[in-house]
Amino acid sequence: MTHQFKHPKHYLFPLVVWLFAGFNHAALADLPPVVVKTWGEHVGGNIVYHHQVTNNSSRDVWRVAIGLDTDNPGNEQPFTREQGELNFVMPIGMEPFQRKINPPLISGPTGWAGEMIQIEHAGKFLQWYSPPSPQTPLLPGQTLRFSVTVPAKIDDAYLIKHFSVRLSELSSIPSGAAYLTGHFSVDFPIDGGPELYNGTMEKIDNTPPTLLVTLSPNTLFPPNEKLIPITATITVKDDYDPEPEIKLESITANEKLEAEDIQDATIGTDDRQFQLRAERRGERDNRDGRERDDRRNDKDTAAVPTGRIYTVTYSATDASGNKSTATATVTVPHDQRENDRGDKDKGDGKDKRER
Repeated sequence: MTHQFKHPKHYLFPLVVWLFAGFNHAALADLPPVVVKTWGEHVGGNIVYHHQVTNNSSRDVWRVAIGLDTDNPGNEQPFTREQGELNFVMPIGMEPFQRKINPPLISGPTGWAGEMIQIEHAGKFLQWYSPPSPQTPLLPGQTLRFSVTVPAKIDDAYLIKHFSVRLSELSSIPSGAAYLTGHFSVDFPIDGGPELYNGTMEKIDNTPPTLLVTLSPNTLFPPNEKLIPITATITVKDDYDPEPEIKLESITANEKLEAEDIQDATIGTDDRQFQLRAERRGERDNRDGRERDDRRNDKDTAAVPTGRIYTVTYSATDASGNKSTATATVTVPHDQRENDRGDKDKGDGKDKRER
């Protein structure tokens, strides 16, 4: 006896749902129980680190710890490692020896609280937790975002206030890298399964900012040895950070410079105004009245002198630590007439040495 389905569409939808659920369950089985993705952004002179926590398990998560490296499985089992990684970069507003963090300076789901924990002789870590009454855990399949604000600059005044140490007394410069690429730990309910899961955070912002630098003026003439004010215009864009940190990295030239040729430039800061001297090498040959430069001994005696070229380099670094650089130039032409003639040569495609 052959059974015929009179209404196949009635069976199609449940079949699709069953297949999708099966595929989805298999995909989740290949994922870690919990994933923490991170990125940072500059806000108001500080850095805000974001932590996007996804629960791929079938159990609730009621605590998320950032900057905790441990092999503790819970269940009162023995473990060999428990290290706090957030040692010298504390949340904004946290006073020395203070445990609880000022709520306006952290952000998490409604009902979650945050605090710093000191492991005896083993560093600090930051944790968010859902209090037991009423508890609002991170549910299976759910994603929640947590964030914390820290200072962008760590100096001696900050370190002395919080830790009674100076930069010179530390073996390495403090940074917020552990907020991005450190370890994390989460707690599950006591239900017979593992109580803790430990993993490594995944930084998702790995692309440097795009940076464009223009200088005005970009030509200094005549070469009268005067200092000329220069203004840098910076255009920067980043996928995650609306305000990447800008720094003047260097000012160099194709000629040897005197100490006074560059003025009012503070290297290592966001300095966009400085002065450059309108000067280039070149000597007057008294025998024939022509001007010659340092390349007069080159084999190609007909080469057009380039004059002095200042190269100005800036960098842009986003709060996730990605850095890009860009350069722009300011030229002191060897001879304005030669410079104009060179522009004309480019226009008609001829080499002036052929004329």
